[in-house]
Amino acid sequence: MRPRDDEPCLLDTSVWIEYLRATGSSAHLEVRRLLQTEPDRVATTEPVVMELLAGATSPAVLDKLETLTSGLRRLALDPAVDFHTAATVYRSARTGGRTVRKLLDCLIAAVAVRTGAVLLHRDRDFDELARALPDLRAVSLHHGH
Repeated sequence: MRPRDDEPCLLDTSVWIEYLRATGSSAHLEVRRLLQTEPDRVATTEPVVMELLAGATSPAVLDKLETLTSGLRRLALDPAVDFHTAATVYRSARTGGRTVRKLLDCLIAAVAVRTGAVLLHRDRDFDELARALPDLRAVSLHHGH
């Protein structure tokens, strides 16, 4: 699935980690390409920012992450909608026999659906969520490293 030119691409923490570690993986290369050629499409949301900042290993890394995330398009949480959607999709996945390891991924997926963003990830939770949430347009960047 190739996103349209004007669609936001919500990058999950899993692809940001690949980019920040410069792994050479397909996720790393796609984030780099987006930042270089289509920076206005790169989007984040509060749960992803929280995960990135929580993982900072030093004050210098924290500063780098704060600078990086502050310049991105922000898909803000809508608490009245997103928390309810996240809980609903979590229950739906569980009822369907699918295991979602992190409830926070349900919240990120809810934001992607509500905003019409394409969710780029390297996290099998989103593969499971896409089965439970038909409107979720998730692109897995697992392959290629």
